[in-house]
Amino acid sequence: PPVRSFTLQFSGVNVVAHALFWPLLFAVGHLTGALLFYFFHRCIFHGSLGKYPILKQWKRVHTKHHADPEDPGSFFFPWWANIMVWTLAGSLVWLNPPAGLGLFSFFGVYSYRHRKAHLGEDTRWARHHMSHHYGSPRANFSGTYPVIDKALGSYREFHQDMEQSNLSRKFLG
Repeated sequence: PPVRSFTLQFSGVNVVAHALFWPLLFAVGHLTGALLFYFFHRCIFHGSLGKYPILKQWKRVHTKHHADPEDPGSFFFPWWANIMVWTLAGSLVWLNPPAGLGLFSFFGVYSYRHRKAHLGEDTRWARHHMSHHYGSPRANFSGTYPVIDKALGSYREFHQDMEQSNLSRKFLG
């Protein structure tokens, strides 16, 4: 008799047979989250797309975060934005589990690193993020991965002597 093997069908696809692709799909999901965040941060929070109604509210929350980056209450997205992000990620988990989990992982890494940067952690990515607040609000949009800013042409080197400036209000207000 033929040997029967365990199979797990998901949307008509044998997931076990494709399990070798899971790490790659996870990485693609994580990178997608990082690029989505970059796009939102650069084009909506600091760009002209922030003029549209629901995006205008989101930009306002971000402007408040720039006005007082030391305020722990402004570290995270508002509840309605979190619902949007988690709905997108949850839908992707349903459609493609490894990519969806990769997307979830980005937002977990981002939340952790963002909070640590604002609490004074002295790492390369924390300095990169804080330079966006205190030196170049028109640069360093990636939040967690300086390599993304380098690849997309928005990287600015962090200088130890950067002091808090009013640039955030000028560019965001």
